[in-house]
Amino acid sequence: MRKIVTWVLVSVGALAITTGTLAACSLPSGVESGNILTDQLPENVSADGVLLAAVILSSGDIQVAVEKSVVSAAEVNAARDAILANTLELWRQRAETDVAVASE
Repeated sequence: MRKIVTWVLVSVGALAITTGTLAACSLPSGVESGNILTDQLPENVSADGVLLAAVILSSGDIQVAVEKSVVSAAEVNAARDAILANTLELWRQRAETDVAVASE
């Protein structure tokens, strides 16, 4: 089920980015985008959760999503940072990698 959700999120996230739904600003100082692909994530953060939070931020009620444990508050914060830093593509790559590793 989590794999299906990840692929749906990746598709919706890519569509949202392509159509300009998610606004992106310049990379904030101190943000190293390369670590998204390689660093160990905290227990309450997953790449697909960050992508889902980004989609919900752009089109849904993020407070309800957190209250119902659809996404964690940490994933919402990471999604906001990713939108501002224009690093959602790296999170998408991380989600694909995580799915591939879990499938092995």
